[in-house]
Amino acid sequence: MVEALCDWLSKTPLSVAFQTAEWFVPLVQTIHILAIAIFLISVYVISLRLLGVTHGARSIGSLMRGSAPWIWGALTVLLLTGMLLTITEPARELLNWAFRTKMVLVLMLAILLVVTQSALRHDPDYWSASPGRKLAGRSIGLLALIIGAGIVSAGRWIAYV
Repeated sequence: MVEALCDWLSKTPLSVAFQTAEWFVPLVQTIHILAIAIFLISVYVISLRLLGVTHGARSIGSLMRGSAPWIWGALTVLLLTGMLLTITEPARELLNWAFRTKMVLVLMLAILLVVTQSALRHDPDYWSASPGRKLAGRSIGLLALIIGAGIVSAGRWIAYV
């Protein structure tokens, strides 16, 4: 069924137009990679603070509020550019286990960010209010670092699988 969808999508006028424009895929991939960098740098700044590796004058709540537009803006750009790349080369994406893994990891990281953000929205010092919360925050920070590395790895594997 997914193969049939890929065949159909690859023959649509939009997909054919994207496939035949030699500049299209490199341009969209470049924007996609830059958005990944913005997204992961923003996530890693938060993660390293949660882990206690970095310190600063701003609270984790303030840091998250400042990073949130970058995180969610970059995710929006990633969604749009990812859709364009999928329309251009549907089989390369939709039939690829590395792509599916990447999407699951992105979803996991987005959920983790929503949970982290929600707690901070109600209490800017939530992740440092008690030893248990500090440990939970450190766990979230470490998990976010690992998931981010997994996203990059799976993304690179898409080209080789």
